[in-house]
Amino acid sequence: MIKKCLISISLILIILCGMMTAAASGTAGTASDPLISKSYIDSTYPGLVLSEPLNTLAEAMTVLKYKLSQAGQSKANGASYTLAMPDSTVSLSAGSGFSLIFGSARLSSCTGTFIDLSDGSEISAGQSLIAGHRYIAAENTSASVSVITGAKLALFGSVNVSTGSAPTFTDVTEDKWFYTYVCYAVQKGLVNGRSATIYAPDANLSIAEAIKLAACMNQLYTDGKVSLTNDPTLWYKSYLDYAVNNGIVTKTYGNYDAAITRSEFVAIFYAALPSSEYMQKNTVMDNSIPDVKLTADNAAQIYSFYRAGILIGSDSKGTFYPANNIKRSEVSTIVTRMFEKDSRVSIALY
Repeated sequence: MIKKCLISISLILIILCGMMTAAASGTAGTASDPLISKSYIDSTYPGLVLSEPLNTLAEAMTVLKYKLSQAGQSKANGASYTLAMPDSTVSLSAGSGFSLIFGSARLSSCTGTFIDLSDGSEISAGQSLIAGHRYIAAENTSASVSVITGAKLALFGSVNVSTGSAPTFTDVTEDKWFYTYVCYAVQKGLVNGRSATIYAPDANLSIAEAIKLAACMNQLYTDGKVSLTNDPTLWYKSYLDYAVNNGIVTKTYGNYDAAITRSEFVAIFYAALPSSEYMQKNTVMDNSIPDVKLTADNAAQIYSFYRAGILIGSDSKGTFYPANNIKRSEVSTIVTRMFEKDSRVSIALY
C-alpha cells in the first residue's frame, strides 16, 4: 500500500514538472503554449485590433490638415466681385476660389478636391453650395460650378465666369429679397418687365400674365426653350391658345386683365408641369393650412405646392390667403421653386 502511494506521488510530481517546464519554455499565446488567458487578451488584442484604423485615421487627418493649410494661404483681400446669371459656369483651377455672397449654385464637376473653407468639408460633384460660404479648389484640382438662380461672387485666384447680362430693372436691385428669383425667371424667358427698365415687383399679376407664364413654363419644360411670343392683335392670345390646347386652362374668364387670386394662380401654375414634379418634401397634414380646408376650391393643388416646398404660407402658421391677389415678386419666387428643386423650402404643418 505504501509502495502504491509513493508511485502515485511520483507520477504527480513528474506531470507537474512537465507542465512547469512547458510553461517556462513557451510564451503564452504562441504555438508552443496555445493557452490564452483573459489578461493576455485584455493587454494585447485591443492594440492589434485598433492599430490599423487609428493609423488610417491619423493619415487622413494629416492629409486634411495639409489641404486646409494650403487653402488657408489664399487670402480674400483684393477679391473681385461679379454677378453670375442663371446657367453661368464658374471654372476654377488649383488655389483659386470664391465666396458665394448670395444666390444658389452647385458643383457640377471636379478633378481633385473642392473644399468648403467655412466648415472644412469636401464638396462632391452634384452637391449644392451654401450662400455665405467660401470655396476653394485645392492642389492639383480643376472644378466647374453651375450657377442656378443668379449669384453674386467674390472671386480670388484664377477664376473664369461665363455669364449673361443681368436684368436692368431699376426696381429690381441686389438688395431686394426677390432679386435672384427675378433674374432666374427673366433669364429663362418666363417673365418680362412692364418696360425695359421697370419690372413692377409690387404690382398684382393679371389673369392674362398668369396664363402666359404657365404656357411658357410648360413649353420650357417640354421643349427646353421658350418660343412663344405675343400675338400682334391681342398680346396674350397666343399664350391662351397654347394653354387651352395643352390642358393648362380649362375655363373661360370674363376679364383677362383682372388681377388673379392666389387660389386661381396656383390652379393654373400647377397644370403647367406634370404632377410627378411635385414630389413631397414636407409634412403638411390635411386641413392644416388655416384658411384652406380640403373642401375649398383648388385645395388639392394648394396642398401639393405646400408639400413640395413651393409654397410655405405668409406666416408661421402657413396662412395662404387664397382670395388675395399675388405680387409679381412672389410669382418669380414660385416659378424658380417649381423648376429648381434645390430652391424649395421646408415647412411642417400639423
